[in-house]
Amino acid sequence: MMNLPKIEFKEISLQDNIDMIKWTYFEESETMSMREYTIQCFPELKDISTNLSQSEVNKIIEEVVTKNYNESLDFLKEEAKRYNKLWKEYNDKYFKELSLYLNINWPNEIKIIEATVGILPVFPRNLDEFSFSIGIGIEDSKIIEVCAHETLHFLWFEKWKKIHPETPKEEYDSPYLVWQYSEMVTDPILNNKPFSNIFSFTEYGYDYFYDLVDNDSKVMDNLRNIYKEEITVEEKINKGFKYISHFLE
Repeated sequence: MMNLPKIEFKEISLQDNIDMIKWTYFEESETMSMREYTIQCFPELKDISTNLSQSEVNKIIEEVVTKNYNESLDFLKEEAKRYNKLWKEYNDKYFKELSLYLNINWPNEIKIIEATVGILPVFPRNLDEFSFSIGIGIEDSKIIEVCAHETLHFLWFEKWKKIHPETPKEEYDSPYLVWQYSEMVTDPILNNKPFSNIFSFTEYGYDYFYDLVDNDSKVMDNLRNIYKEEITVEEKINKGFKYISHFLE
């Protein structure tokens, strides 16, 4: 019998929420403005003086996040319940189809995929623990999209390890090419059958992927076409990676 894990949402701990905001506030990223998103989430951090040391900034972050977290704790718990209810009808159907599509089983030891709900500007994942985080006040379709997107990555990298065991584990994360490719393929996979028959959302990756041009065509359009070809998923993965490597390296 195929193992199909369950996503379980629960409120994030205060310390984890603080640690995540410290990370996003100081993180430098080419694909998104982490600090800008963090300030949108916590406007109180907007006017922090540039003359302060990192430890002084950390103290301010701790105070601001703690205040907001305590004021929002009941809402965090309610959102976790809402997200669990929304995702429940998709869980088994999607995870089964994803396993069939990628031609790999979910690891037998993974029964629960933990999803923590917090006051968060970005939604990070932990590949080793099969867990991810999500913010509050998210509309229904976005919740479903985040769940599908993040859990696709978990099984995608299990498949990648089978095909390319030589890839160093660090390359599964930003800014490496293997990571960038993993973010690109969510579009051609989730926006096509069988997944377009399950979900009503339109999957969209990082903006800059859609700006890449190959002569007179868009790189993302060509990648979509590769994933529509009547070839094995292993061939799609390798052919797509070879193609996008010319534009991202």
